[in-house]
Amino acid sequence: MTSANSDDVVVDVKYLNVIFGTKRVVRDVSFSVNRGEIIGIFGISGAGKTTTIRVLTCQIKKKYWIGNVKVTGISPAKKRNHAKILSNIGYVPQLETLNLYYDLKPMTNVETFASTYGLDTNDAKKIAENLFSILDIPEDTWNKKLKNMSGGEKKRVSMALGLIHQPEILFLDEPTTGVDAYKRYSILTYLKKLNRELGTTMFIISHDMECSLVCDRAAIMRNGKLLEFGNPKDLVASLPSNGIMAMFSIEDLNENKIEIVRKYPAVKTLIRTGNEAIEVLLDDFETNISKLVRHMIKKGIKINSMTRATATFRRFFQIRIQEEDEKERREKEEKGQVDKKEKAPEEIKKQDGEKRKNKAKKGKKRGETK
Repeated sequence: MTSANSDDVVVDVKYLNVIFGTKRVVRDVSFSVNRGEIIGIFGISGAGKTTTIRVLTCQIKKKYWIGNVKVTGISPAKKRNHAKILSNIGYVPQLETLNLYYDLKPMTNVETFASTYGLDTNDAKKIAENLFSILDIPEDTWNKKLKNMSGGEKKRVSMALGLIHQPEILFLDEPTTGVDAYKRYSILTYLKKLNRELGTTMFIISHDMECSLVCDRAAIMRNGKLLEFGNPKDLVASLPSNGIMAMFSIEDLNENKIEIVRKYPAVKTLIRTGNEAIEVLLDDFETNISKLVRHMIKKGIKINSMTRATATFRRFFQIRIQEEDEKERREKEEKGQVDKKEKAPEEIKKQDGEKRKNKAKKGKKRGETK
Protein backbone atom coordinates (compact mmCIF):
# COMPACT_ATOMS: atom_id res chain seq x y z
CA MET A 1 0.00 0.00 0.00
CA THR A 2 1.77 3.15 -1.21
CA SER A 3 0.63 6.70 -0.70
CA ALA A 4 1.20 9.12 -3.56
CA ASN A 5 0.79 12.16 -1.33
CA SER A 6 4.20 13.64 -0.44
CA ASP A 7 2.60 15.34 2.57
CA ASP A 8 1.91 11.88 4.01
CA VAL A 9 5.58 11.16 4.72
CA VAL A 10 6.00 9.40 8.09
CA VAL A 11 9.78 8.93 8.01
CA ASP A 12 12.17 11.40 6.41
CA VAL A 13 15.94 10.87 6.52
CA LYS A 14 18.41 13.28 4.91
CA TYR A 15 22.19 12.86 4.89
CA LEU A 16 22.32 10.66 7.98
CA ASN A 17 25.83 9.88 9.22
CA VAL A 18 26.56 7.84 12.34
CA ILE A 19 30.06 8.05 13.80
CA PHE A 20 31.47 6.09 16.74
CA GLY A 21 34.93 7.40 17.59
CA THR A 22 36.79 7.55 14.28
CA LYS A 23 34.56 4.99 12.55
CA ARG A 24 31.68 6.15 10.35
CA VAL A 25 29.18 3.28 10.29
CA VAL A 26 26.42 5.06 8.32
CA ARG A 27 27.35 7.34 5.41
CA ASP A 28 25.10 10.02 3.91
CA VAL A 29 21.92 7.92 3.96
CA SER A 30 18.77 9.64 2.65
CA PHE A 31 15.26 8.26 2.05
CA SER A 32 11.62 9.00 2.83
CA VAL A 33 8.72 6.66 3.58
CA ASN A 34 5.02 7.25 3.00
CA ARG A 35 2.25 6.24 5.36
CA GLY A 36 1.16 2.62 4.91
CA GLU A 37 4.23 1.41 3.05
CA ILE A 38 6.13 -1.78 3.87
CA ILE A 39 9.85 -1.05 3.66
CA GLY A 40 12.55 -3.71 3.62
CA ILE A 41 16.07 -2.85 4.82
CA PHE A 42 18.47 -5.48 3.48
CA GLY A 43 22.18 -6.03 3.95
CA ILE A 44 24.76 -8.39 5.35
CA SER A 45 26.12 -8.01 8.89
CA GLY A 46 27.82 -4.64 9.31
CA ALA A 47 25.91 -2.99 6.45
CA GLY A 48 24.49 -0.30 8.74
CA LYS A 49 20.84 -1.29 8.57
CA THR A 50 20.37 -1.88 12.31
CA THR A 51 22.29 1.29 13.20
CA THR A 52 20.04 3.33 10.90
CA ILE A 53 16.94 1.89 12.55
CA ARG A 54 18.39 2.56 16.00
CA VAL A 55 18.55 6.26 15.12
CA LEU A 56 14.90 6.20 14.03
CA THR A 57 13.89 4.46 17.28
CA CYS A 58 15.76 6.88 19.58
CA GLN A 59 18.39 4.32 20.64
CA ILE A 60 21.47 6.34 19.64
CA LYS A 61 22.39 9.64 21.30
CA LYS A 62 22.51 12.68 19.04
CA LYS A 63 26.21 13.23 19.71
CA TYR A 64 26.91 10.14 17.62
CA TRP A 65 24.94 11.14 14.53
CA ILE A 66 24.40 14.09 12.21
CA GLY A 67 21.75 14.75 9.57
CA ASN A 68 18.07 15.62 9.41
CA VAL A 69 15.75 12.89 10.65
CA LYS A 70 12.02 12.96 11.33
CA VAL A 71 9.86 10.09 12.54
CA THR A 72 6.09 10.76 12.42
CA GLY A 73 7.03 14.41 11.90
CA ILE A 74 9.19 14.57 15.06
CA SER A 75 12.99 14.77 15.29
CA PRO A 76 14.80 12.21 17.49
CA ALA A 77 17.67 14.69 17.77
CA LYS A 78 16.05 16.18 20.88
CA LYS A 79 15.72 13.90 23.89
CA ARG A 80 12.47 15.54 24.97
CA ASN A 81 10.88 14.20 21.75
CA HIS A 82 11.76 10.57 22.46
CA ALA A 83 8.70 9.70 24.55
CA LYS A 84 6.37 11.00 21.83
CA ILE A 85 8.21 9.14 19.07
CA LEU A 86 8.26 5.91 21.08
CA SER A 87 4.51 6.16 21.64
CA ASN A 88 4.09 6.38 17.85
CA ILE A 89 6.19 3.34 16.98
CA GLY A 90 6.16 -0.38 17.77
CA TYR A 91 9.03 -2.84 17.78
CA VAL A 92 9.10 -6.62 17.28
CA PRO A 93 12.52 -8.06 18.25
CA GLN A 94 14.24 -10.93 16.47
CA LEU A 95 13.98 -13.11 19.59
CA GLU A 96 10.51 -13.46 21.12
CA THR A 97 12.11 -13.95 24.54
CA LEU A 98 12.87 -10.21 24.52
CA ASN A 99 9.21 -9.14 24.55
CA LEU A 100 7.30 -12.26 25.64
CA TYR A 101 7.01 -14.02 28.99
CA TYR A 102 6.82 -17.71 28.12
CA ASP A 103 5.41 -18.73 31.50
CA LEU A 104 2.45 -16.39 31.03
CA LYS A 105 -0.61 -16.68 28.79
CA PRO A 106 -0.90 -14.48 25.67
CA MET A 107 -3.61 -12.34 27.30
CA THR A 108 -1.55 -11.98 30.48
CA ASN A 109 1.34 -10.81 28.28
CA VAL A 110 -1.04 -8.26 26.78
CA GLU A 111 -2.00 -6.99 30.25
CA THR A 112 1.67 -6.69 31.25
CA PHE A 113 2.50 -4.84 28.03
CA ALA A 114 -0.50 -2.54 28.43
CA SER A 115 0.56 -1.53 31.93
CA THR A 116 4.02 -0.62 30.60
CA TYR A 117 2.45 1.79 28.11
CA GLY A 118 -0.15 3.03 30.57
CA LEU A 119 -2.99 1.60 28.46
CA ASP A 120 -6.40 0.62 29.79
CA THR A 121 -6.33 -3.17 30.25
CA ASN A 122 -9.81 -3.74 28.81
CA ASP A 123 -9.04 -1.61 25.76
CA ALA A 124 -5.77 -3.48 25.25
CA LYS A 125 -7.56 -6.83 25.43
CA LYS A 126 -10.09 -5.73 22.79
CA ILE A 127 -7.25 -4.61 20.50
CA ALA A 128 -5.45 -7.91 21.19
CA GLU A 129 -8.53 -9.96 20.33
CA ASN A 130 -8.78 -8.17 16.98
CA LEU A 131 -5.07 -8.67 16.29
CA PHE A 132 -5.16 -12.33 17.33
CA SER A 133 -8.11 -12.80 14.97
CA ILE A 134 -6.27 -11.14 12.05
CA LEU A 135 -3.21 -13.27 12.79
CA ASP A 136 -5.25 -16.49 13.04
CA ILE A 137 -4.11 -17.26 16.58
CA PRO A 138 -6.66 -19.89 17.73
CA GLU A 139 -8.94 -18.63 20.48
CA ASP A 140 -8.41 -21.79 22.52
CA THR A 141 -4.70 -20.85 22.83
CA TRP A 142 -5.28 -17.34 24.18
CA ASN A 143 -5.36 -18.61 27.74
CA LYS A 144 -2.65 -21.24 27.68
CA LYS A 145 1.00 -20.60 28.49
CA LEU A 146 3.13 -19.33 25.66
CA LYS A 147 5.76 -22.01 26.22
CA ASN A 148 3.19 -24.56 25.03
CA MET A 149 2.54 -22.73 21.75
CA SER A 150 4.29 -23.42 18.44
CA GLY A 151 7.13 -21.25 17.16
CA GLY A 152 4.88 -19.70 14.54
CA GLU A 153 2.22 -18.87 17.14
CA LYS A 154 4.81 -17.27 19.42
CA LYS A 155 6.05 -15.15 16.52
CA ARG A 156 2.50 -13.95 15.80
CA VAL A 157 1.82 -13.12 19.45
CA SER A 158 5.05 -11.10 19.45
CA MET A 159 3.84 -9.21 16.36
CA ALA A 160 0.49 -8.54 18.05
CA LEU A 161 2.18 -7.13 21.16
CA GLY A 162 4.13 -4.71 18.98
CA LEU A 163 0.78 -3.34 17.76
CA ILE A 164 -1.19 -3.22 21.04
CA HIS A 165 -0.70 0.54 21.45
CA GLN A 166 -1.73 1.05 17.79
CA PRO A 167 1.51 2.65 16.57
CA GLU A 168 1.83 4.46 13.25
CA ILE A 169 5.03 2.55 12.44
CA LEU A 170 6.05 -1.02 13.28
CA PHE A 171 9.72 -2.06 13.15
CA LEU A 172 10.36 -5.79 12.77
CA ASP A 173 13.84 -7.21 13.32
CA GLU A 174 14.38 -10.40 11.28
CA PRO A 175 10.71 -11.53 11.47
CA THR A 176 11.37 -14.78 9.59
CA THR A 177 14.38 -15.86 11.67
CA GLY A 178 13.82 -19.00 13.74
CA VAL A 179 10.77 -19.98 11.71
CA ASP A 180 10.69 -23.15 9.59
CA ALA A 181 11.21 -22.46 5.89
CA TYR A 182 7.67 -23.43 4.93
CA LYS A 183 6.27 -21.09 7.62
CA ARG A 184 8.24 -18.03 6.53
CA TYR A 185 5.73 -17.25 3.79
CA SER A 186 2.85 -17.43 6.23
CA ILE A 187 4.59 -14.90 8.51
CA LEU A 188 5.08 -12.57 5.54
CA THR A 189 1.46 -13.08 4.51
CA TYR A 190 0.30 -12.08 8.00
CA LEU A 191 2.46 -8.95 7.87
CA LYS A 192 0.86 -7.96 4.59
CA LYS A 193 -2.57 -8.69 6.06
CA LEU A 194 -1.86 -6.47 9.08
CA ASN A 195 -0.58 -3.73 6.82
CA ARG A 196 -3.66 -3.91 4.60
CA GLU A 197 -6.22 -4.02 7.42
CA LEU A 198 -4.58 -1.59 9.86
CA GLY A 199 -2.71 0.70 7.46
CA THR A 200 0.40 0.46 9.65
CA THR A 201 3.70 1.52 8.09
CA MET A 202 6.25 -1.28 8.50
CA PHE A 203 10.02 -1.58 8.43
CA ILE A 204 11.39 -5.10 7.97
CA ILE A 205 15.09 -5.33 8.85
CA SER A 206 16.45 -8.56 7.43
CA HIS A 207 19.08 -10.52 5.55
CA ASP A 208 16.30 -12.82 4.26
CA MET A 209 15.64 -11.65 0.70
CA GLU A 210 12.29 -13.45 0.62
CA CYS A 211 10.92 -10.61 2.75
CA SER A 212 11.08 -8.42 -0.37
CA LEU A 213 7.98 -10.27 -1.62
CA VAL A 214 5.75 -8.16 0.64
CA CYS A 215 7.72 -4.90 0.43
CA ASP A 216 6.52 -1.82 -1.43
CA ARG A 217 10.10 -0.58 -1.50
CA ALA A 218 13.42 -2.12 -0.55
CA ALA A 219 16.69 -0.58 0.60
CA ILE A 220 20.04 -2.26 0.05
CA MET A 221 22.87 -1.22 2.34
CA ARG A 222 26.57 -2.03 2.25
CA ASN A 223 29.33 -0.66 4.49
CA GLY A 224 27.05 2.08 5.80
CA LYS A 225 25.96 3.30 2.38
CA LEU A 226 22.50 3.11 0.83
CA LEU A 227 23.07 1.52 -2.59
CA GLU A 228 19.46 1.22 -3.74
CA PHE A 229 15.99 2.24 -2.60
CA GLY A 230 13.01 1.33 -4.75
CA ASN A 231 10.29 -1.15 -5.63
CA PRO A 232 11.86 -4.64 -5.73
CA LYS A 233 10.39 -5.46 -9.14
CA ASP A 234 11.58 -2.13 -10.57
CA LEU A 235 15.06 -2.74 -9.20
CA VAL A 236 15.22 -6.16 -10.87
CA ALA A 237 13.90 -4.63 -14.12
CA SER A 238 16.78 -2.11 -14.03
CA LEU A 239 19.21 -4.94 -14.77
CA PRO A 240 20.34 -5.49 -18.39
CA SER A 241 17.50 -6.83 -20.58
CA ASN A 242 15.01 -6.18 -17.74
CA GLY A 243 16.60 -8.89 -15.65
CA ILE A 244 16.29 -11.72 -18.18
CA MET A 245 19.25 -14.03 -17.75
CA ALA A 246 20.73 -17.25 -19.09
CA MET A 247 21.46 -20.11 -16.68
CA PHE A 248 24.20 -22.41 -17.98
CA SER A 249 25.38 -25.82 -16.83
CA ILE A 250 28.94 -26.24 -18.13
CA GLU A 251 31.06 -29.38 -18.11
CA ASP A 252 34.31 -29.07 -16.08
CA LEU A 253 33.66 -25.43 -15.30
CA ASN A 254 36.80 -23.55 -14.26
CA GLU A 255 38.06 -19.96 -14.00
CA ASN A 256 39.46 -20.00 -17.53
CA LYS A 257 36.04 -20.88 -19.00
CA ILE A 258 34.35 -18.31 -16.78
CA GLU A 259 36.72 -15.60 -18.05
CA ILE A 260 36.00 -16.56 -21.67
CA VAL A 261 32.30 -15.98 -21.06
CA ARG A 262 32.82 -12.90 -18.88
CA LYS A 263 34.94 -11.16 -21.54
CA TYR A 264 32.35 -11.59 -24.30
CA PRO A 265 31.34 -7.98 -25.21
CA ALA A 266 27.57 -8.36 -24.62
CA VAL A 267 28.00 -9.97 -21.17
CA LYS A 268 27.33 -7.44 -18.42
CA THR A 269 27.26 -9.65 -15.32
CA LEU A 270 28.31 -13.22 -14.60
CA ILE A 271 27.76 -15.06 -11.34
CA ARG A 272 28.97 -18.55 -10.52
CA THR A 273 26.12 -20.33 -8.72
CA GLY A 274 27.45 -23.89 -8.46
CA ASN A 275 30.25 -26.29 -9.35
CA GLU A 276 29.15 -26.36 -12.97
CA ALA A 277 26.63 -23.51 -13.04
CA ILE A 278 26.76 -19.83 -14.01
CA GLU A 279 24.13 -17.15 -14.59
CA VAL A 280 24.71 -14.49 -17.22
CA LEU A 281 23.08 -11.12 -17.88
CA LEU A 282 23.46 -9.68 -21.38
CA ASP A 283 22.69 -6.50 -23.23
CA ASP A 284 19.82 -7.10 -25.71
CA PHE A 285 19.28 -10.70 -24.57
CA GLU A 286 17.23 -11.82 -27.59
CA THR A 287 19.89 -10.70 -30.06
CA ASN A 288 23.00 -11.76 -28.20
CA ILE A 289 22.18 -15.05 -26.46
CA SER A 290 22.59 -17.18 -29.60
CA LYS A 291 25.83 -15.34 -30.45
CA LEU A 292 27.17 -16.02 -26.97
CA VAL A 293 26.35 -19.74 -27.23
CA ARG A 294 28.16 -19.98 -30.59
CA HIS A 295 31.14 -18.14 -29.09
CA MET A 296 31.28 -20.54 -26.14
CA ILE A 297 31.12 -23.62 -28.39
CA LYS A 298 33.82 -22.15 -30.65
CA LYS A 299 36.04 -21.71 -27.60
CA GLY A 300 35.61 -25.39 -26.69
CA ILE A 301 33.18 -24.90 -23.81
CA LYS A 302 30.76 -27.81 -23.53
CA ILE A 303 27.29 -26.63 -22.50
CA ASN A 304 25.27 -29.34 -20.76
CA SER A 305 22.14 -27.23 -20.57
CA MET A 306 20.87 -23.67 -20.82
CA THR A 307 17.65 -22.20 -19.46
CA ARG A 308 16.18 -18.73 -19.54
CA ALA A 309 14.90 -17.07 -16.36
CA THR A 310 14.17 -13.71 -14.78
CA ALA A 311 16.40 -12.57 -11.95
CA THR A 312 14.97 -12.52 -8.43
CA PHE A 313 15.48 -9.74 -5.90
CA ARG A 314 17.96 -12.05 -4.17
CA ARG A 315 20.02 -12.17 -7.35
CA PHE A 316 19.73 -8.38 -7.82
CA PHE A 317 21.05 -7.93 -4.28
CA GLN A 318 23.96 -10.26 -4.97
CA ILE A 319 24.80 -8.47 -8.21
CA ARG A 320 24.80 -5.02 -6.61
CA ILE A 321 26.98 -6.18 -3.73
CA GLN A 322 29.37 -7.85 -6.17
CA GLU A 323 29.55 -4.67 -8.27
CA GLU A 324 30.41 -2.61 -5.21
CA ASP A 325 33.01 -5.14 -4.08
CA GLU A 326 34.68 -5.01 -7.50
CA LYS A 327 34.49 -1.20 -7.61
CA GLU A 328 36.12 -0.98 -4.17
CA ARG A 329 38.83 -3.43 -5.20
CA ARG A 330 39.64 -1.39 -8.33
CA GLU A 331 39.76 1.83 -6.33
CA LYS A 332 42.15 0.25 -3.83
CA GLU A 333 44.38 -1.02 -6.64
CA GLU A 334 44.42 2.42 -8.27
CA LYS A 335 45.14 4.07 -4.94
CA GLY A 336 47.93 1.58 -4.35
CA GLN A 337 49.51 2.49 -7.71
CA VAL A 338 49.21 6.20 -6.93
CA ASP A 339 50.71 5.64 -3.50
CA LYS A 340 53.64 3.84 -5.10
CA LYS A 341 54.19 6.75 -7.51
CA GLU A 342 53.96 9.25 -4.68
CA LYS A 343 56.40 7.29 -2.54
CA ALA A 344 58.89 6.75 -5.37
CA PRO A 345 60.69 10.11 -5.00
CA GLU A 346 61.10 9.50 -1.26
CA GLU A 347 62.51 6.07 -1.97
CA ILE A 348 64.92 7.61 -4.50
CA LYS A 349 66.02 10.21 -1.96
CA LYS A 350 66.51 7.48 0.62
CA GLN A 351 68.56 5.38 -1.82
CA ASP A 352 70.63 8.42 -2.87
CA GLY A 353 71.30 9.19 0.78
CA GLU A 354 72.47 5.67 1.42
CA LYS A 355 74.73 5.79 -1.65
CA ARG A 356 76.31 9.04 -0.44
CA LYS A 357 76.89 7.54 3.00
CA ASN A 358 78.52 4.46 1.48
CA LYS A 359 80.77 6.63 -0.71
CA ALA A 360 81.78 8.70 2.29
CA LYS A 361 82.63 5.57 4.26
CA LYS A 362 84.72 4.21 1.37
CA GLY A 363 86.53 7.55 1.01
CA LYS A 364 87.27 7.61 4.73
CA LYS A 365 88.68 4.08 4.63
CA ARG A 366 90.90 4.96 1.65
CA GLY A 367 92.18 8.01 3.55
CA GLU A 368 92.97 5.88 6.61
CA THR A 369 94.87 3.37 4.42
CA LYS A 370 97.02 6.11 3.00
